Amino acid sequence: MTLDQLWLRELEERVPLFLRSLRVGSQVGRYLPCLRGGTDVGREIALGWSTFALKTLVMLGRWDALSREEREAWVEFMQDFQRTDGDSPFEDPPQMAHLRKSPGIVASLLRLVGRGPWRPEPHSIQLAETKQAIATLAEVGAEPRRPFRGFPLKPQSVRAWLSAQDWTKPWGAGGQSAGLVVFIKTQAPAFLPQRDVDELLDVCRDFYASLAHEETGAYFRGNVPAHGELINGAMKVLMALDWLDVPVHFADRLIATTLARDPEPSGCHLVDAIYVLHRAHAGRPADGATSEFCGRVLEMIRSHAQDDGGFSFFTRKAQTHYYGVPVSRGLDESDIQGTCLLVWALAMLQELLTPGEAKWKMIRP
Repeated sequence: MTLDQLWLRELEERVPLFLRSLRVGSQVGRYLPCLRGGTDVGREIALGWSTFALKTLVMLGRWDALSREEREAWVEFMQDFQRTDGDSPFEDPPQMAHLRKSPGIVASLLRLVGRGPWRPEPHSIQLAETKQAIATLAEVGAEPRRPFRGFPLKPQSVRAWLSAQDWTKPWGAGGQSAGLVVFIKTQAPAFLPQRDVDELLDVCRDFYASLAHEETGAYFRGNVPAHGELINGAMKVLMALDWLDVPVHFADRLIATTLARDPEPSGCHLVDAIYVLHRAHAGRPADGATSEFCGRVLEMIRSHAQDDGGFSFFTRKAQTHYYGVPVSRGLDESDIQGTCLLVWALAMLQELLTPGEAKWKMIRP
């Protein structure tokens, strides 16, 4: 299949205009989650939206077009979310305040019987946001003001931490472990000798090799998870392997597993499937089966395109929750998370389908 180059060129102009419509006042780096339907807490949250906007501009080649003053102000805006106490994590106060407040009696009772809304553990979200902020800063050659220290620093403790994750549910376990790899790779060199850092990274490499499942090419323990969990979990592990400079262990099997079923038509599922194929192909041109699969995913992505210039996370519906926090009313409009994810998916599709001709830049999540 071929990509619609005219549509891609139009997106290069329309997406930055959509992002501009979400800017908050004169504060560089401050964005809304969506234009019309944001909740009060969704409009107060800022760190996550800033990372999504920055990565989108990087992929479209628009970051370097900003003035040096604007780029520096944006980096400083993100750095301001790092706490100065304890291990110096990044934290968005409105987000954490919402997660830490009491859920109320009714919600608590519903969760006891398995019917309440998903409510993440605040510390795990703090780690996820810290990882995302550090990786986004690294994308533009910047660093936190202080090295983050809230992760294991001994080979045995890294191994124990990785083993303690629930690898029967690789989506969550893979995401948490990818954060650990980013911390070791980017933060540990500030306070450990490089030989010790390399030893910690080798522990991670050996652990992921032990998870690789030869039949499916995915990464998990126990019974084979449901297809969506399998692919989304593999995506998280492949993110870690990218930081570790490790190729996919059973690439051809993982490609076949991914192609066995189309992803669900929402932002995370679409980008995760394409990321897995992109990493598993490792620069090889997509064959006929992969091209056909990519063509179907491309049509799903197009169904998320909105007249406002961006993409909605769901088909004709903006993202409603961010790490368990209700951030929008789910109107028929684009949102900043869906736009970032689907621009990323399109960037990878270009490299899969037109290797050597892709113009959008890759990011390392």
